[in-house]
Amino acid sequence: MSIWGELFSALLGGDSASSSPAKRSRRQSSRNEKASLYTPGDLLSGKVDYVADKFAKVVSGDLTAVVFPGEMADGFVSDPTDFLSPGQSTEFVLLKNDVRGWKASIRAAPEAIAREALAKVEEGDLVRGCVLELKDRGVMVDVEGFQAWIPIGELAWRWVDHPSEVVSIGEEIEAKITRIETPEGWLADKRQRRAKAVASLRACVSEPESPTVAVAFSGMPFKVWAVAKTPRNCDAVTTFVLEEIAGGQSRDSIAETTGLNLATLENIHTFLADESLANNWSATDRGRELVEAIASARELNDDPIRGLFASAAPQAAQLLSLHEHHKQQPYPRGWPRPPFHKTAEDDFAKATDEALPEPLIEKLVPEDKRSGLARLQEDSRLRIFLRRDGGRPWKPVFIETSEYWLLAGLWSSFRPFFGEPYRPANGSERCQNFVMVRCLVVRAKQEDAQSEIVYFEPNTATLWCLNEERKVREKRLRGYVFPALPTPVHKDGESGSDQAEWQLQPDSWCSVKVF
Repeated sequence: MSIWGELFSALLGGDSASSSPAKRSRRQSSRNEKASLYTPGDLLSGKVDYVADKFAKVVSGDLTAVVFPGEMADGFVSDPTDFLSPGQSTEFVLLKNDVRGWKASIRAAPEAIAREALAKVEEGDLVRGCVLELKDRGVMVDVEGFQAWIPIGELAWRWVDHPSEVVSIGEEIEAKITRIETPEGWLADKRQRRAKAVASLRACVSEPESPTVAVAFSGMPFKVWAVAKTPRNCDAVTTFVLEEIAGGQSRDSIAETTGLNLATLENIHTFLADESLANNWSATDRGRELVEAIASARELNDDPIRGLFASAAPQAAQLLSLHEHHKQQPYPRGWPRPPFHKTAEDDFAKATDEALPEPLIEKLVPEDKRSGLARLQEDSRLRIFLRRDGGRPWKPVFIETSEYWLLAGLWSSFRPFFGEPYRPANGSERCQNFVMVRCLVVRAKQEDAQSEIVYFEPNTATLWCLNEERKVREKRLRGYVFPALPTPVHKDGESGSDQAEWQLQPDSWCSVKVF
């Protein structure tokens, strides 16, 4: 008998050959009515009713379904009797219904259970579970009905080399669900049967507060500036003459005021007439509008909005007012220029009109001037932009900065010379620009000992060894005065009687850009 004949015989109770067409029709109608009570994806409890070489039959109440070997277990099934036996209790999932009846899967039952459980929770919910498995990249937790995956970066606010540093197998923990994954097409595609929740352990505890240090950065002085949009080749003398004409001054009085001869004034008037700004020594409507725009720009420029942009500082602290700067401590003489980011400075200086940074307006523009500045930004006759201010390209500014932000940047490309400074978790915001002291470490009592290069970071007072040169860009800086260097210690961090054998010798200042 063929597999389909054997299958139909099993489904019909073994009397398909002897049944009349009318009886078979009634049975088929009854099966259709029963089948309409169920839908694909339903999870049912039942028993194994029949096991053959190529399939098995499972029943739940008045429903009968067929399970093929590929849906009996996770592994390869060569003989169904190795996995199933008649009368065995089991859970199964309905896959699809066609003219031959329902097809089911025992293998997909855990997936269906997980999806039912996941439908009852949402992102942000707190769940409790038991640690099932520790992997290099995270932890699998058994929550009631489903499994939750906690990536290694979500186990703690600090850096974790292996999950065993934080949790252990069998430990009960609480985590917050951050994402729920239920891929579609799981009934037909076994690869999509991986419903799970992604959770975070560190989201259940407060982030440790970092100590702060006053870090020196290079601040670019700038001011908000305005200019009227004048015609090409319209210089300062020409605009002054236009303003005088708009003010009702005659040609002779303008000549007396400016000292220009009449021939030059006639040439200027001809230019203004060609641009439709003046006619017969009277300003046109367009000319008066330009004069109004010049006056508006002058009003802003007479009392400009000034500040400093610290390009290498944390983004939330990059803008300072001149008042904040004047209250700061002096920068040590003989030290090089503090950290800065040239590309960020250039991009900042290109901001114009509506593109002026919003934090700049909130931080530096007084409340009573914001509406006026907004009107100028919307005035099509004006161009509002940022320009560098003063004769010095930079000024040192001190900003209270998170120590963890500095350490995160150092850990990205260096390793500690000794000790274990705090290491923030991967993905934390980090510093990328440092000014450090390049030092040589030598043994005083060993003439043939090779010196070792280390880098001293003055803000955190820590020593570091470079991990990979390709991850940093280093540049020597001018600077002839060095900060106090730490007392030499052994690389394991323990002081000893031979501590004096180690000596730190400053070599040079250098700027370090980490990637």
